[in-house]
Amino acid sequence: MGIRREVSGKDMVFKFDPAGGTNYYLVVCQLDGSITSTTAVIDTASKCGPGKLPGQLDNKANLQIVDVLDTDNGEISSDILFTLQQAKTIFTWTFGPLVPAAGDLTYSGSAFLSNWNLTAPLTDAVKTTCDLEITGTVTQTRTGS
Repeated sequence: MGIRREVSGKDMVFKFDPAGGTNYYLVVCQLDGSITSTTAVIDTASKCGPGKLPGQLDNKANLQIVDVLDTDNGEISSDILFTLQQAKTIFTWTFGPLVPAAGDLTYSGSAFLSNWNLTAPLTDAVKTTCDLEITGTVTQTRTGS
């Protein structure tokens, strides 16, 4: 067994390929990111007694970034996220360490942005929050040792 190590949230980042391939671009200045998977419950209760079965999976993701202008080539900020959402683009994504080390987990799949929200408070940085509606399955990959 290897040496146990905790995963730091600051190491987990989203990368997107707007074209739907595997040429991923870093979503810059991320504050938060999450993936959620929920299984619907089918109630099979009858006169024979209670019962439940697993239903359809509902996979979603969420991210929040600080907006930046003049991003470098190969980076995604709020302007591109807005364009993806407005065009209803289905793109591919990964969520994991920027440079995975042996044993690290990375999640990936396809999604579209179901929500894009820009906030500009008086006393804080401009931030964008996006909700990803994941289409299909989420793949979990462990980097080799």
